[in-house]
Amino acid sequence: AMAAAQQLDETAVWNKLSEIALQQGNHQVVEIAYQRTKNFEKLSFLYMITGNMDKLRKMQKIAEQRNNVSSHFQNTLYTGDVAERVKILRNVGQLGLAYVCAKAHGLEEEAESIAVQLGP
Repeated sequence: AMAAAQQLDETAVWNKLSEIALQQGNHQVVEIAYQRTKNFEKLSFLYMITGNMDKLRKMQKIAEQRNNVSSHFQNTLYTGDVAERVKILRNVGQLGLAYVCAKAHGLEEEAESIAVQLGP
């Protein structure tokens, strides 16, 4: 099936292959299919459930480079990168959420800095 998908190299074929491989638990084939279709969100989730933190961090950087704020933020949730999550929230103007996130995770200096920006 992999050889046929490579020969045809069509998105629909790769999507079907990933679906069937996922049902069979073949995450290596799923990974290749997601890569070929540039399905970054599913690829990130696959790396999270398989515990591949190195590749998950790479996906976080890719999302940042693509300027995909939603995917970048989602990847920070998967990796547990709270400091980066706070940075994203600040950059998109969500100062209240950035403050709560920083405070809840013990980033006191960051929380104080945000509190100054929020004002009284």
